[in-house]
Amino acid sequence: MVIILNQGATPLLHSDRAFQYTRKVFSQMLEDDGLTQSMSRVGHCIDNGPVESFQRFIKDMAKVLFGKAHTYEEAAEIIYRTYEYYIYKYPQKRFHEKTAYHVRQEALAADTPEQYPIAPNRRIERFWEKIEKNKAKQQERAQQ
Repeated sequence: MVIILNQGATPLLHSDRAFQYTRKVFSQMLEDDGLTQSMSRVGHCIDNGPVESFQRFIKDMAKVLFGKAHTYEEAAEIIYRTYEYYIYKYPQKRFHEKTAYHVRQEALAADTPEQYPIAPNRRIERFWEKIEKNKAKQQERAQQ
């Protein structure tokens, strides 16, 4: 549906490295549908943090808005309606209380779209600082 509505889009599907996502048949299905696959690096679960956080947020929102699903069809409808609510009706602080839809429409209409930077995440910054320190130590040892 998203691909049909956004003909020039280049969709990206991000996942972890679970067996179902690393199978050739799955990769081929994505390729056939015009999607690019993105995966976390082995042993770097922090790569998944933003996606998993968003998925948790959507699940919580679905429970609050629509309650529990009892059938596959109900679950699919709840997921669809939750994303619809998130895109068209949910004002976000980061977007100055605009919805994602309003921000997208403004961006499409503007020569220079307004920027909505993501606030720095100190936990992730510390993670990468630690990685860089470890790399520097390894390089120092290799030179000795």
